[in-house]
Amino acid sequence: MNADLYSRVRMVAESNLRRGVGLALGAGFARGYAHLGVLQVFEEEQIPVSHIAGSSIGSILGAAYASGAPLARIIEKCGEIRFRDFARWRVSRFGLASNDRLGALVQRFFDSRQFEDLVIPTAIVATDLGTGDPVVFKQGSLADAIRASCSFPGLFEPIQIGTRYLADGGLVAPVPTRAARELGAEIVVGISVGLHDGHRGAPTNIFQVVSRAVSAAQKHQLEGWERHANIVLRPSVQGLAWDDFERIDEAVEAGAAAARTAVPQIKKLLAVRQEQTFQPGRQGEFLFAQALR
Repeated sequence: MNADLYSRVRMVAESNLRRGVGLALGAGFARGYAHLGVLQVFEEEQIPVSHIAGSSIGSILGAAYASGAPLARIIEKCGEIRFRDFARWRVSRFGLASNDRLGALVQRFFDSRQFEDLVIPTAIVATDLGTGDPVVFKQGSLADAIRASCSFPGLFEPIQIGTRYLADGGLVAPVPTRAARELGAEIVVGISVGLHDGHRGAPTNIFQVVSRAVSAAQKHQLEGWERHANIVLRPSVQGLAWDDFERIDEAVEAGAAAARTAVPQIKKLLAVRQEQTFQPGRQGEFLFAQALR
């Protein structure tokens, strides 16, 4: 085998052996900035990300990262964003605000506009208000899917796509581990940042009423999403309110701290997966055939 062909075989082999982990980025508004801290640690530790699934804020950050945008630039842009940048107050029968500005934000800052252009396979989860079922987007417009996944009921108007009215993906998939698994991820890391608004005592506005009601309903359900995760991270972000977007540094550090504790376990899972994947003989023939393509 000549040096060039050997190099190609080795490259394909390493690609197959280092399949990486699938990330399921959960809902949680400003708390979701903790996802950025997890990604930061993964890059530092050279843990490859093979797939991404996101609900609500997780859909925004996950798709931004999957588009190929540098993580440092994503964190910088998130630090500049406030509620008014993606929401517009517009009281209607269906909600208090529209998130149409979120679509424009995606168009401006993302390096990709369509799912098909992403460098990491990605799924975005929304909720069908007609059936109560999850709707998983894997192709088409990123802006439409993200707007639907971020349409928190009572606050934002639902998004109509075709004949369906869609709302926040966190209602049916607070952490979309199943979507990550169905994308093809063999190792799934779920990141839960919670929905509760971070305040105790009596609610003071409609958002707190709705978010606490949804949070209470989820709390007393079996955490079905955990069944699809190999590892679950719960960054310590309980002190952050839903709209504490200016406290991004705290959220990022909380995510990073949670990720650091899981690094040894993640690397162990990757090592086991590599050992299981590499088999002499037929596996070598398969890699050789791939390299010849």
